[in-house]
Amino acid sequence: MTNDPAPAPSPENRRLVLVADPGLPSEIAKDLAQDLPECLQRRLGAGIRWQVDAITAPLVADEQVDLSDMAEAVGTHLEDQNWDIGIFLTDLPRRAQLHPVSAEINTDRHMALISLPALGSRNLHSRVEQAVLGIVSQLTPHGRTAQPHVLGRPARETSPDVAPGPAAKRYVVPGLRGHARMIAGMVRANRPWRLFTSLSRALAGVFATAAVLFFNSATWDVAPALTAWQQALVTALSALALTSWIIIDHHLWEREGDQLPGRHNALYPYNLVTLITIALGVLSLYAVLLATLVALSFLVLDPAVFGKTIGRATHTGDYLYLAWFITSLSLVGGAFGTGLEESTAVRNAAYGQRHRERQQQLEEAQGKDENSH
Repeated sequence: MTNDPAPAPSPENRRLVLVADPGLPSEIAKDLAQDLPECLQRRLGAGIRWQVDAITAPLVADEQVDLSDMAEAVGTHLEDQNWDIGIFLTDLPRRAQLHPVSAEINTDRHMALISLPALGSRNLHSRVEQAVLGIVSQLTPHGRTAQPHVLGRPARETSPDVAPGPAAKRYVVPGLRGHARMIAGMVRANRPWRLFTSLSRALAGVFATAAVLFFNSATWDVAPALTAWQQALVTALSALALTSWIIIDHHLWEREGDQLPGRHNALYPYNLVTLITIALGVLSLYAVLLATLVALSFLVLDPAVFGKTIGRATHTGDYLYLAWFITSLSLVGGAFGTGLEESTAVRNAAYGQRHRERQQQLEEAQGKDENSH
């Protein structure tokens, strides 16, 4: 009589739901939903069969909202209540005192929140995956509880703005590294390289100015005569002028009196993020226009005609200096073009979902104040 081996136990089914803000968080959640089941099985063992679903739902706009309140706000977006672990991905910047918060975990409710800005802008997909794997390990029986390094360290103090409760854990990224990662993450969420793609009037102003200057003999005379330092100064001044014009003309700079009532919203880092976002958007436009004009100058300008205008034989540097000079002056045309854009269009182009919601809340709060007076 032979003893047959005992059958292997059936794997336990568990469902992980990733609830993400629209935009970048949603894109990351959908990508992770395809890879996480296999990653979770490798990390936590073959005894659990994982189902991972990604749901896009706009979370509440208050950056310091309690985790349990946030769960209630998105509860209606879940298809059903048959889930084991819920993780919210948001591009809201969250802070505990002065430290950026990377994650908050509620072990009683099997929920967690990951704030993408605190994870930075480099290798963001990989960092979010590491964070999710570490959080699921902590919320799974017999899982390894060591948090991944991307989450930073456990918070030593409790923020007065959020009461996480006895079963909650908060991780922060302290010091200069944490603030730099948060700012970089917020700027990435704004996607500054897309700033001018939807501002048709601004683009029209830039390219119309470039076209006029490109075929102007006076420009041909001036550009090659400038030194590299003079060209660099013109570039810096024109970029600074366009950046400042966009921020001032469309009221993107928050003031001390613009705070939302009853909330701890310091102007830092929003104004800094706005400045970096607009500046990077201007530099992206500058790079595209410069490359276009360099190629156009070599293809269109006849060396004999160009040389006759400047009074000597031409060389490669003359074409580069001409394109450089025209690009810098064309930003002035972009300033006039952005002045014709509606402020709503500029905000939609400059900011991500969360930053736009904050700006809208500020406008509504200001409108109520004005009506009350």
